[in-house]
Amino acid sequence: MRFDQQVYVLVRQIPTGRLCTYGDVAAAMGSPRAARQVGFALKRLPLEIADEVPWHRVINAKGMVSGRGEVVRPELQHALLEAEGVAFNSAGVCDLNRLRFWDFKSVD
Repeated sequence: MRFDQQVYVLVRQIPTGRLCTYGDVAAAMGSPRAARQVGFALKRLPLEIADEVPWHRVINAKGMVSGRGEVVRPELQHALLEAEGVAFNSAGVCDLNRLRFWDFKSVD
């Protein structure tokens, strides 16, 4: 299975209102140093499966949405997460310790 597909399989497992980091997804794949590649895979997410892969539930290790130069997507990600009950403080940080999802199933 290609790297991108493995990312999508894992991200599909994140329940509503829960979050994980790019590094969490990479570690679940057995590649703990591939957090950036996870981000790139989510950025390349095909539109035809975007509704099936909750990309918005993956945030950075600081508990923040990572925009990295994008204008619309960070605002959309915040809105989607807030609609699921995820709260952000005035600095844009959420309680990652409380909301973090760890229970990934294997993607063999």
